[in-house]
Amino acid sequence: MTVDHTAPGDLAPHPVDLRAGELAALLARAHNIPADVHRLPSGEPVVSVYYGLVVRIDDTCRFWWVVPASVGRRRPLWTSATVPAVAASRIAGHYRELRARPPGHLIRGGYLTADVLMEHHTASAPI
Repeated sequence: MTVDHTAPGDLAPHPVDLRAGELAALLARAHNIPADVHRLPSGEPVVSVYYGLVVRIDDTCRFWWVVPASVGRRRPLWTSATVPAVAASRIAGHYRELRARPPGHLIRGGYLTADVLMEHHTASAPI
């Protein structure tokens, strides 16, 4: 008979969790943008950057987020990146764009907190 003596603390973190932490650290270090890693009720880690700017990491460690609507594009757009530094750089641009808008406009425009935003986009999530 074999006995497993592995404690939960002995298990290595999942690569998706590591990538989420890496992105949050890059945003803070390279772009001076505070970002938090959260776990949705589904267990999926997401990086919360700002109202309407939440990054999910899929099982292949690809970063997905919704680009805010702009003057030339009235609808939000899903986009992705595979390299953390590239994702951080692009997300930083979207962050600056959103920060330039009044917070009331973001909330009235449907930009929501992380868990509600992710629930809203689950049906249209990338394949």
